[in-house]
Amino acid sequence: METSTQQDLVYALRRRGVAESMIPGLLKEANEKRLSLGDQFSVSDFVGGFPRGTGLSKSTKIGRIAAVFILVGIAAQLFLSGVLEVHFGFPGVLYYYGAVLVGLSVLVFSAYRVDRKLPRP
Repeated sequence: METSTQQDLVYALRRRGVAESMIPGLLKEANEKRLSLGDQFSVSDFVGGFPRGTGLSKSTKIGRIAAVFILVGIAAQLFLSGVLEVHFGFPGVLYYYGAVLVGLSVLVFSAYRVDRKLPRP
């Protein structure tokens, strides 16, 4: 099976909440099905046969951390300017929100990368 198809399959399984320990076995099973079905194999059909798990994927956890990060970033700036009356000026606010945006981007891209990473055999 091609790497991109494996990544799509792993991503779909993790989003479905399948336990991390089950993914290597399911990859082998999917490879066997792909060999028997050929071009008719569909990742969504294969994953649809499994019940949803109750666990959260790593990317979902990182996404929640990113949401808290952006809220804390906005709240900190509002707290500094509103309560403590510390003003950065317009360039300072731009730098501050630029840094928050860079941190948020790192979290989002790492969540994407973590979810598509293939498990070690």
